Amino acid sequence: MTRPRAPKTDYSKIADYYDKVRPMPAGPWLSKIIEYGKINAGCAVLDVGCGTGRFTLGISAMKNPMVCALDPSIGMLKQVFAKGKSRDILWFRGDGQKLPFRDNFFDCVYMTLVIHHIENKEMALQEIYRALKKGGNCVIMTVSHSRIKESVLHDFPGVTAIDLKRIPSVPSIKKTMVKVGFRDVHYHVVQHDEGYIPTDEYLEKVRKKYISTLTLFSEEVFQRGFKIFEQRVRRKYGTQIRWVTRFDFVVGQK
Repeated sequence: MTRPRAPKTDYSKIADYYDKVRPMPAGPWLSKIIEYGKINAGCAVLDVGCGTGRFTLGISAMKNPMVCALDPSIGMLKQVFAKGKSRDILWFRGDGQKLPFRDNFFDCVYMTLVIHHIENKEMALQEIYRALKKGGNCVIMTVSHSRIKESVLHDFPGVTAIDLKRIPSVPSIKKTMVKVGFRDVHYHVVQHDEGYIPTDEYLEKVRKKYISTLTLFSEEVFQRGFKIFEQRVRRKYGTQIRWVTRFDFVVGQK
């Protein structure tokens, strides 16, 4: 899965407003990670690239496993501690390509919209494989290339080209997982219909750069692109947008 280097997001620059533009994840995503990862009370679980703990806290509250969470950004982890809800979770600053955990320790390791931020994806998957117990599950939540091309943000100049370059395809993730040694590698497409949202509300989320891709543009390029995007969206959708979210979950067992 060797790919040309793509631009990387500096999460230290967006940590202060990250949770304001990305609220707690919807229940279906948490439930599917729990289902595919076979997470139950007492399981040892690792969240790689936990960010501000949005998924970590949700899964901990739903199933009460023994949870460890890892992220390279001190700025993001500071937001976790500011929430004051992290006493039962062990938080680590670290690199997903070199996990600071012993072999055969976790029942489940998961990543949510993180794999595209990791430079050496094969190394990261090798580390996950090493840290999992025999029979443990790896769950990778990502966005397929077809979904990228269908997204509302497809109309923002430059976004699709960046995401197709930096986000690995589902087949490439599966291929690398098999190469590393995972068994029964498969994927699930999960869709969640959130109904209609006001176009103005969505445009405000984009203005606040609610996905990391938007932070990769210079401010001048972003503002120029946003003007074009706003015109296209208002012309195409009018006053409201039907918001259907779809993610792919790639799952493998050690």
